[in-house]
Amino acid sequence: MKGNIYGGLLINLLQSRDISLSEEDIASLRNIFKLKILKKDTFFLQEDEQSTEIGLIAKGVFRSYYIDKKGNDITKYFYAEGEILFSYVAYLSQKESMYYIQALEDSKVLVAKISDFEEIVEGNYQLLLFYKKMIDSVLIMKEEHASSFKLLNSVERYRQFLAAYPGLEKRIKQCHLASYLGITPVSLSRIRNKFSLNK
Repeated sequence: MKGNIYGGLLINLLQSRDISLSEEDIASLRNIFKLKILKKDTFFLQEDEQSTEIGLIAKGVFRSYYIDKKGNDITKYFYAEGEILFSYVAYLSQKESMYYIQALEDSKVLVAKISDFEEIVEGNYQLLLFYKKMIDSVLIMKEEHASSFKLLNSVERYRQFLAAYPGLEKRIKQCHLASYLGITPVSLSRIRNKFSLNK
């Protein structure tokens, strides 16, 4: 693994979560995480697969999505640099994933077996805190996205997306963003035009 990629990602993760790890803890993480290159449109996880690995995104953008009964491709979440990849529900329930996690760009991910990660975390307060805060960030993201469909209209959901993911709009396809917002690409174009006129 290239030390600068690993070190840069780890520093960013720790700074964003106000956690300091000892050299020993960092060495433990280094021992289990390996760099994995994922080309654009390839998968970190596919539907009906077991979720056995956790990934830390060093470079790239991913989305999780599912195919509904009508064959529609529905984007649920986006993940970018510094965020984690895995299906927490599938792992906890020991069932196959209901979602795909797909790279939207050529990407670099630090990957470890979840079982190995939990083994080094057990009994180590700082690593446990690190793990908990990563999981918490995913749960908060999912809760906020689910709540947005109950509390916000499409324009407000678009505004929330721009605030939550600065610059990401330029890196993803319009059809994926429209699906994430629960609107058609045509509606998204109209909303974008309104935002451009109001600038």
